[in-house]
Amino acid sequence: MVAAGVQFGWALQLSLLTPYIQVLSCVRIWSDKCSSKYGRRRPFILAGSLMISVAVTIIGFSADIGYLLGDADEDHRNFKGT
Repeated sequence: MVAAGVQFGWALQLSLLTPYIQVLSCVRIWSDKCSSKYGRRRPFILAGSLMISVAVTIIGFSADIGYLLGDADEDHRNFKGT
């Protein structure tokens, strides 16, 4: 049974990594063609950092956001995200 769990973990990692690699390849091509006054990579690093910050904040408040969007009261915890 342990081997099945390890195989499942590898399958999950590979399934999640494939879109990341594809997006990374597209961003690499776009940044190579970029001619910003801030350089080729810096605008993409800044945009990626901002998107990751927003995503982590949304994940942190996901239970509260779900409650605001209509989750049932029994699924909601009493603790607020702060």
